Amino acid sequence: MAARHRAVLERLEAELSGGRALQGIPAVKEALAEGRVETLLLAADRSGDPVLFASRRDPRALGTEPAALGGDTAAFSAPAAPLLLRSAVLGGASFTEILPPMRRTDGVAALLRY
Repeated sequence: MAARHRAVLERLEAELSGGRALQGIPAVKEALAEGRVETLLLAADRSGDPVLFASRRDPRALGTEPAALGGDTAAFSAPAAPLLLRSAVLGGASFTEILPPMRRTDGVAALLRY
């Protein structure tokens, strides 16, 4: 398991420069909504997690404001990590943690399928 985790983190480093990986909540939430994420990576420390908005009708869709969900009256808010994980699971993505000393924008990154 430790070897697999190291391999994912090494792949993330390599893929970020090649465009096959993303970092930061805005980019990752869009890729999750499109089903392009193969592996979601979240920092272990989520104490500064921002709030995102999600839809009950389209569980993969996420927004930084309720209006981003197209006026969905069933939209709700929660810390980013559980909503990102929810979207990843529904999109068939795997998950691993980003452990110190590695850091990524917003504590979020993704390896892409395409």
